[in-house]
Amino acid sequence: MKKLNQYGAGLYMALHYKEIRSEINFLLRKHNFAGALQAVINHLRSLIVLQSTDKICQHIHFLGMIYGRGNHYVKYILENLFVRSLGGLRRISSVNAWAVIEAQLPTPFLEVLKGQQIHNLLISK
Repeated sequence: MKKLNQYGAGLYMALHYKEIRSEINFLLRKHNFAGALQAVINHLRSLIVLQSTDKICQHIHFLGMIYGRGNHYVKYILENLFVRSLGGLRRISSVNAWAVIEAQLPTPFLEVLKGQQIHNLLISK
């Protein structure tokens, strides 16, 4: 099966995230996949404020599917933008909401998150 490049992944994101579709399409026309992913992260932050935990989990599962089907660049950007943003999402969410979100994180994201946490601990020592 052919891997998704940043353009294909961006098109899937534009179809899935109806609320911010025009913003994603604008950024993709500028060849800015990282910007489109940042728009998704900002959208997730606004959903946390609205306490839409189920919707957040659906969106994160979708990003997990993109990660699984993505090429090396797509995976790299997701690891370095989305997975790193989870710490910020954790800080602004309630303890119960974060427990639900963390329990539903796709396995690849959990592995990357734990690896990043270990790396940060080693650097801070």
